[in-house]
Amino acid sequence: MADKRIYLKQWRKFAHKTQAQVVAALEGMDDPNLPTTEASLSRLENGKQPYSERVLLALAEIYGCEPWELIGRDPTKEGQVIDMVRHLDEIEQARVIAYIEGMRAGNGTDG
Repeated sequence: MADKRIYLKQWRKFAHKTQAQVVAALEGMDDPNLPTTEASLSRLENGKQPYSERVLLALAEIYGCEPWELIGRDPTKEGQVIDMVRHLDEIEQARVIAYIEGMRAGNGTDG
């Protein structure tokens, strides 16, 4: 796992959670396959312990993101607009799309 970039720690911090808070939430899921100590969570975050699909699903639920984002996207460096838009309702999303399309049209860019 150490050779593949993962963003578990970044997502935890982005969600404003401590390791203790995450472990407590994981314990509440009553699943023996999930980390139960801060040390085991730290090993996962640092790539010293392999993660499972179950761990990614649980952490994504806690952090409010998609499981693939935990291993594919650093929330502190990219996707801020996407993160903001995903929390809007359909009407607000439509307004954002219209605004962006208007901006692009005003800049003479077609896509």
